[in-house]
Amino acid sequence: MDGPQQKQGRRTRTLGLALAIAGLALLPSLTGCAPGGGSSSDARRPETYSFWPLFPAEPRIQFLTSYRFSDDVEPVRSGLEDIIYGEERRVLPINKPYGLDMRDGRIYVCDTRNRGVIVLDLRTQETRLMGATGMARTQSPTDLAIAADGMIYVSDSARGAIFVFDKDERYVTAMGLENMRPTGIDVFGDEVFVCDFTAQGVHVFDRHTGEHLRTFGSPGDGEGEFVRPLGLGISATGTVYVSDVIQCRVQRFSPRGDYLGDFGEMGDVVGTFVRPKMLAVDGEGIVFVVDAGFANVQMFNSDDDLLMFFGSAGGHPGSMYLPAGVECYDGDLDLFDDYVHPAFEAQRLVLVTNQFGNNKVSVYAIGQLKEGRTVQDIATVRAEQDTGMLGEGESPRDQLLPEIPSVEEETGTEEGSEEPTPPTSDEGENSN
Repeated sequence: MDGPQQKQGRRTRTLGLALAIAGLALLPSLTGCAPGGGSSSDARRPETYSFWPLFPAEPRIQFLTSYRFSDDVEPVRSGLEDIIYGEERRVLPINKPYGLDMRDGRIYVCDTRNRGVIVLDLRTQETRLMGATGMARTQSPTDLAIAADGMIYVSDSARGAIFVFDKDERYVTAMGLENMRPTGIDVFGDEVFVCDFTAQGVHVFDRHTGEHLRTFGSPGDGEGEFVRPLGLGISATGTVYVSDVIQCRVQRFSPRGDYLGDFGEMGDVVGTFVRPKMLAVDGEGIVFVVDAGFANVQMFNSDDDLLMFFGSAGGHPGSMYLPAGVECYDGDLDLFDDYVHPAFEAQRLVLVTNQFGNNKVSVYAIGQLKEGRTVQDIATVRAEQDTGMLGEGESPRDQLLPEIPSVEEETGTEEGSEEPTPPTSDEGENSN
């Protein structure tokens, strides 16, 4: 039989355990976690805001926030958690992001230096690396596309293949052609469209079977011809847009590959390009083209007319530094409510990757002022922004601190590196 002192000691230990459990249960409310990290809603609300077009024009684009490390997404830990779990925890940096996509609160980012796809899960406040282990691991993921059923298609320029993952991010299979160097990729219906640096064209595959269906485009500088096709996006009606990083233009095609037109040329004014990278098409048919030379994103309508641009080099919120990828997304606006200016009505998201600087993955909102609000409502809190326009005698190249990458570096595979190594038939097991 236990004596009084033993019972008292046991009660003390039990009470201590109960308090510890209760303390852990209270941690989420004590730390004030919210989607996207941060300690509270007020702490995450910006002090200044960046809008485009610049004041005093009525804004249509607002910068919301950016991500550079995994702990930008994960919840802030309290001192008690550090005591219980230890102060050290692994932080995953976003190193060299390229193409990206978003679905169900998750931002998927191709990172050529991390050799995988970084998944920023904003709702669960978790970060993970997809396709980074096993025989079928990615080597230089360049772009990705997510189909309506959640299947994920990742182009890997170094391995010369398209890797396929299911909606739960588990590896399924790979598809491709011999000596293919895939770059920009998108999905339309049951087909996958992908640019090929080697063939200087666009391949189309059955996304369910992997069968190669057709190729359109050929080497050259004429209509329907490419030098280095890099970015690819498809409108809701099936128009296929392809950017050429060397020709500095964007061409339009039908889903069958029929040439429909083009826009853009090399130049130093808005509406022309210096280093066009990836592109995206939103639900209204607006085409967003990233230009690393101008450090901005230019927007065109379905008639190829320039609408506006946003972004510029500099130190202001939402500045760009060798931008590469862009994607438009209509969902999950609630995740960013705390970042939207009270006078601005956000309608959809635009995400941009930058290969250098602090804003590795930037999130913008396209929208307009709320009814009854005017530009004066944002005048006192707007950030000091660079115009993004060139001064007299200034070249777009002058805005770039590092040297503009070579053609080989555009795909993450530098000249002299190994040839593409597509997955073998025995790599069909789940490798994630």
